[in-house]
Amino acid sequence: MNLKTAKESKATPASDAAEKTRRLGPNEGGASQRLRVNLSWLIKLRWVACVGQLLVISVVLYAFQVALPFVPLSLVISLTVLTNIGLVAWSVRLSSRSDWSQQTADYLLLTVMILDLFSLTALLYLTGGPNNPFCLFFFVNLSLAGVLLPRITAVIFHFFGAISFGFLLFSHYPLLIASGVEVLPPIYVSGQGDLRHFGLFIAFLTCSSVIVYFMTRLTGELRQHELDLRQAQAQQSKSEKYEALGTLAAGAAHELSTPLSTIAVVAKEAEAMGRTTTLPEELADDLSLIRSEVDRCRRILNRMAVGAGQVIGESFEQTTPERLLQDVVVELQKVITEPLGLDLDAASKSELIQLPPIAVAQALRALVKNAIDAVPSQGPIRLTSRLDSQWTVVIKDRGPGMPDEILQRVSEPFFTTKSPGIGMGLGVFLARSVVERLGGQIRIESQSRVGTTVTVTLPRRQNPVGSV
Repeated sequence: MNLKTAKESKATPASDAAEKTRRLGPNEGGASQRLRVNLSWLIKLRWVACVGQLLVISVVLYAFQVALPFVPLSLVISLTVLTNIGLVAWSVRLSSRSDWSQQTADYLLLTVMILDLFSLTALLYLTGGPNNPFCLFFFVNLSLAGVLLPRITAVIFHFFGAISFGFLLFSHYPLLIASGVEVLPPIYVSGQGDLRHFGLFIAFLTCSSVIVYFMTRLTGELRQHELDLRQAQAQQSKSEKYEALGTLAAGAAHELSTPLSTIAVVAKEAEAMGRTTTLPEELADDLSLIRSEVDRCRRILNRMAVGAGQVIGESFEQTTPERLLQDVVVELQKVITEPLGLDLDAASKSELIQLPPIAVAQALRALVKNAIDAVPSQGPIRLTSRLDSQWTVVIKDRGPGMPDEILQRVSEPFFTTKSPGIGMGLGVFLARSVVERLGGQIRIESQSRVGTTVTVTLPRRQNPVGSV
């Protein structure tokens, strides 16, 4: 069997290592974890509140000899105890599940905290309302709402808190101590409120609004900081993988260049000998095939090295977008029959940009080549260039498009939908690596049976600190 037959019968499939890799987003599982932590703390605080309420009632009843409706107060505290037992059971159930949404967590916490607010209102209603010094615990509940709840639900809780405090001003059981005259009687006794009621309600509303606003703002910034930190860690991990793969690609290109050069020299010498000696036709074809395959291997290694950002000695140069895109198009026209569409604005034809031209051209060529492979019968593919504060290249095809599950993974290394031996699954990955190293970005949009649009943006002028 000659080399051509061997080549056709044995394809090199893309590695399926990336197929088994599943990357988690920075928010995945965050809502469930936050709900577990918040529930844990809320359950502990509710136990402390129940014990504290019983202790205070006992001290007031037996130490200070103040008459209190013990049975109704005990029923309210018992309700808190029972609901907390149910909350414990719910948290145990939650620990075995991971599909809780953030909205479910917010509504659950809001429901529990409103229940606690009404329990506190009932306790204060039975013990003097605003005359009870423990009415300051309204601000504790409001602070907890600002910490545990997002802004919208915290505002809802604040609304219920204002209604509860206004109700206590209007009606409550009097707390008669010493002189037997209550300091601030309920509004329903006189039929109208005086300046004390109005001033106390305004003061409560102002203080509670300030507490809720600043607590929700503070916790919102902390949550955003946590999200940014997780995203930065995910990006750092991704960059480290890119660096590792880039180093591997550059090392492979370097290590394999020598044996490939040796094979090329030997094949060339054998072909030269064949010109002076009669060789079997099959052997001559094999020698020609060896030369072409060696050249193909060199091109693959060069593309890997360029994509990994390892073009040795390439410096930043000034060029026009038109000149660079013409190089891309001329190279690709060697492998396709239909012309590529190229639309340039006036700035792209005359104004200069500064970048490493070989690396950028290879990256763009890989993206256009992907579009060519995706479009059946070599349908129309257009490249559009716009140059203003940054350079934007849009590659648009009218191919079959990609479903969402493939679009999400299209940048993963070694992920490919092409037939074995046609692609290694590195084109988009290496192109993105080059573009992001230069401070740009690649955005891919695709719809099934409509086509795919790839938008590449690069800074107009780079700081040539070193080679790409």
